[in-house]
Amino acid sequence: MGFPFRRRGVVCSQARLHAQADFSLSIDRVRTTAKGARMLFSQRRPSLLLALAGAIAPIWILSGAVVFGALRSGYDASHAISELGEQGSTNAVAWNIIGFGGTALLYALYSVVIAAVLGRGWLFRLTVVQALGAAGSGLFRCDPGCPPVMVTWQGWVHTVTGLTYFAATCLLPVLAWHTFRRRADFRPLAQVSLVAGVLLIALFFAGPVVFGPEGIGIWQRVTIVLSGAWVAAVALRLGTLLGRDSRGATTTPASPAGAHG
Repeated sequence: MGFPFRRRGVVCSQARLHAQADFSLSIDRVRTTAKGARMLFSQRRPSLLLALAGAIAPIWILSGAVVFGALRSGYDASHAISELGEQGSTNAVAWNIIGFGGTALLYALYSVVIAAVLGRGWLFRLTVVQALGAAGSGLFRCDPGCPPVMVTWQGWVHTVTGLTYFAATCLLPVLAWHTFRRRADFRPLAQVSLVAGVLLIALFFAGPVVFGPEGIGIWQRVTIVLSGAWVAAVALRLGTLLGRDSRGATTTPASPAGAHG
């Protein structure tokens, strides 16, 4: 009478062992897949694209301003870039999303590379400020005509976020000079960063006076072009370093047997 129960117990134990083995095999497969995913995303190839995002950001906003400016009657390069997204203007929503929003996204992606290579210091923080400033400029639109003195609260917030973006843009090269001169892999860009930073800071304070309210767009574009040239040089250097690290990481080391034989 007890034998059938003992046999069923053995069968249940074997089934439990098979289930545990299958479960362990599934866990191993998940671990293998996760390891492969980590190896895939740890490759430097995506980071190369992120480094290029920093160089693309100035081109994005300037070329976008050309395209959207051509769609607006009477608009030219002397007009503030923000007028493309001012309250009540044609295609304002599209510009604020594509122009300012796209620029903010590119700076945010670029900040990931800055943090990975240079740490989460002031270079990273100011790059994030650039992203937030561009995003804020799109979220809060300036008053019609983007006057120097705003009337609405949205216009004032837009002014603050815009000035914050340009202040961070002008300060970045000087802070980069302080960092680059202490790192051998970035030392060739140290002097260039210092010169660019001094020019940009001088332009930040003197530009509005030199160009005046009627030429504020020229001041903005000159600042973006000058800072963009510097960012492009830094982004290319970052891309070169990341590419070198990627090639080194993907090189298969010689096996011990091969080393001895």
